[in-house]
Amino acid sequence: MAGHRLDALFNPRAIAVVGASEAAGSVGARVFANLVAGGFEGPVVPVNPKHAEVAGRPCHASLTEIEEDIDLAVIATPARSIPGILRDCGEAGIGTAIVLSAGFGETGEAGRDAESELIDVARRHGVRFLGPNCLGLVRPGIGMNATFLEAAPPPGRLAIVSQSGALLSAIADWAEPHHLGFSAMASLGNAVDIDFGDILDYLTTDPKTDAILLYVEGVRHSRSFMSALRIAARAKPVIVLKAGRHQKGSAAANTHTGALIGSDRVFDAALERAGAVRAVTFGQLFGAAEILAARKPAGGNRLAIITNGGGAGVLAADRAGDLGVEIASLADATVERLGKALPPYWSHGNPVDILGDAAPDAFRETVAACLADRGIDGALVLLTPQAMTRPEDAARAVIEAAEGQKKPVLACWMGESSVAGARHMLSEAGIPDFHTPERAVEAFAHLARHALNQRLALELPGPLSELKAPDVEGATMIVEGALAEGREMLSDIESKAVLRAFHVPCAMTLEADSPARALTAAETLGFPVAMKIDSPQVIHKSDVGGVRTNIMSAADVRRAYAEIIESVREAAPAAEIRGVTVEEMARESDARELVVGASRDPVFGPVIMFGAGGTMVEVLEDNAVSLPPLNAVLATRLINRTRVSRLLAAFRNRPEVDREAVVETLLRVSDLVCELPHIEELDINPLFAGPDGVKAVDARIRVRRPPALPRPYAHMAITPYPKGLEQSTFLADGTELVIRPIRPEDAESEQAFVRGLSAEAKRFRFMRALNELTPEMLARFTNIDYDREMALVALLRERKQTRQIGVARYVINPDERSCEFAIVVGDEAQNKGVGTRLMKALMQAARAHGVELMTGEVLADNRPMLRLVSDLGFSARRSAADPGVYTVERWL
Repeated sequence: MAGHRLDALFNPRAIAVVGASEAAGSVGARVFANLVAGGFEGPVVPVNPKHAEVAGRPCHASLTEIEEDIDLAVIATPARSIPGILRDCGEAGIGTAIVLSAGFGETGEAGRDAESELIDVARRHGVRFLGPNCLGLVRPGIGMNATFLEAAPPPGRLAIVSQSGALLSAIADWAEPHHLGFSAMASLGNAVDIDFGDILDYLTTDPKTDAILLYVEGVRHSRSFMSALRIAARAKPVIVLKAGRHQKGSAAANTHTGALIGSDRVFDAALERAGAVRAVTFGQLFGAAEILAARKPAGGNRLAIITNGGGAGVLAADRAGDLGVEIASLADATVERLGKALPPYWSHGNPVDILGDAAPDAFRETVAACLADRGIDGALVLLTPQAMTRPEDAARAVIEAAEGQKKPVLACWMGESSVAGARHMLSEAGIPDFHTPERAVEAFAHLARHALNQRLALELPGPLSELKAPDVEGATMIVEGALAEGREMLSDIESKAVLRAFHVPCAMTLEADSPARALTAAETLGFPVAMKIDSPQVIHKSDVGGVRTNIMSAADVRRAYAEIIESVREAAPAAEIRGVTVEEMARESDARELVVGASRDPVFGPVIMFGAGGTMVEVLEDNAVSLPPLNAVLATRLINRTRVSRLLAAFRNRPEVDREAVVETLLRVSDLVCELPHIEELDINPLFAGPDGVKAVDARIRVRRPPALPRPYAHMAITPYPKGLEQSTFLADGTELVIRPIRPEDAESEQAFVRGLSAEAKRFRFMRALNELTPEMLARFTNIDYDREMALVALLRERKQTRQIGVARYVINPDERSCEFAIVVGDEAQNKGVGTRLMKALMQAARAHGVELMTGEVLADNRPMLRLVSDLGFSARRSAADPGVYTVERWL
């Protein structure tokens, strides 16, 4: 695999400091001193035209004069000089830089123009840079402290990436006394070039990093952020602290959805989709750092609370209830074991109150018993200093009981002066210690949430039902027609027509500009009907008296028409009144009123909302949001996060709602916002859901002409299923062969395909013995990030059924220029041209993504595969690491 594009940033062999000096208080002086004092083993070269030497080392006037091969330039000079220095980096062959200097986007419009110049210069000269306006980067494991921190943190297995240099300063100062070490501390600053996505990419595969903390103030590039975060959270715990949780949403929202979806809720949805865990406070981030540094994952969220004071245990249990952490039930064997080790008056339950006069042995035996209980995933030990308490002896007992255990143990020695020594002992032994029970439980909740995320990642939807393809072209023409007339809001009829193009069931609606035509429409639809004002300026019709329902006769139609027009003219005299719309009254029996909507977040793009609908939707605020694209599992989770989801089940004499129809509606709306980048807001309220299906009673869509997009789906934070790669052809015997990208719904067919492979085919593909895919492998192979990899399945279509007979995939390497591929074709489909067609389709997909080189490894005895790649123009050479393997490659 090619090296990561940020290797020179995180593991440089030689560093130049531009602006190095000996001037007291200067940033350049501090950075140079930190690099020298930190023990960095490679050359640290000062660059400053005003000095002949710095700290006894020869100083160069510019980067182009340095004879050594420099990997990284650290720049601490005035803002106006930075473009020229980046140009020098390119000319000197230095591909990576850290720009510490301030005076850019944080200063206003002129500063943002200066940032644009930096990007332009850096790209023209092939330089990637961190910053500007940043604290720098610390890599304790190699002695690299390229910051102006007062002190660098000790080495460890935890990485932190922050947009705030002040926060890194605080953590660096706090780390050593708490025995907390870091693999990397990165300050992004303005993140003009290198951003969260780039850093996460590197840390995901960094063998020195076990867990990652992020401090986020804003996300510039949502696609790279989400893509990198999803991959990182699969591999390691990722905890995120987001500032600005209460930013006010848009006051000009034109739909219920637009009013209800706020930026912080969208950020939560993004983290949930990625599998990362959110910390709400700075203290929680510190707590997460401590517990992650212990490197003991939780298998679940069942917690044992051990305390020598009942009140402390109750506080911890209350906080656990707030966070959804389960207070574990003790197994009978555990109760029996504790009964022999503790006084008769212990609590006989969880929290395990071992009483105020508990001796150190009681702590040791209780911790050991709880950790041995299979129904417990972690233990929190609380100590309140009492007259007979020996805090340090109790700490030593807990350390002994926790030694060698895989389950996490947390401690909270409450108080201050009398427990200070014990706290130090616990931290030194790698047991996270917290000042309050609540903070300890919050830290465990982060571990438990990560364990849950890993289980959710393995949850895959069932086989895909063959949903009818939407009429994207027709829907686009409706939207473009409204925009051509200068309108942003689609009419009721247009909104429902767009929904029908995506096969969302809608109540029939007709327009009428006079009482007579309203009556004709009512008779056409059949009584009872509903009538609503037809006006581009009236968004919420019921607010101005513009709605009448259950109209039963011709006389009622004429009366309702007059009342609606009069009421709207009085309430909204400036509104253009075109007449009314007449709708059939929804006749779904036992229907529940729901709302399904979509809105456009300025950072993450389209967002889907589901919740309780009706006229009180903003008051109830019972809804949840998720990022598209959705599949059946994600749609079901979205539904289940609302209280109204419980009303979808049968209760009293009301039958269960057709949940599959509700899920399908969410999938249809997800498709709609993926395929139509014009959609700004979409609102289906109410969506009637009953035992016989769903129907959109009222619909409202706001659109805007999208900017020119560099590629399909560029408006999405997560790349949806790339329909454009689907193709259909025929084999020599006339059988239809479908080649298309893999989907999460293909998990069942993928597993069946691998099971059906011969032992030799499995060995050729996986280079080892394998009976079937594990749940982790199955999730990894089918739920892919199309922005980083591609898997194409070959399907035989026989009698309206499809059967998988092959799969080919590539994964883009960290250099973003090359990819590694693999392919396997079922034994019964060999020598039919399936492999050739799969590989050609895969090569075309890689080429379209901008990949230049495709490589792979083939066992030396896999002659058919070697012939196939040779016919396709691949070169082959024996691997230097393993003579039994050929490395094959082809420039695309």
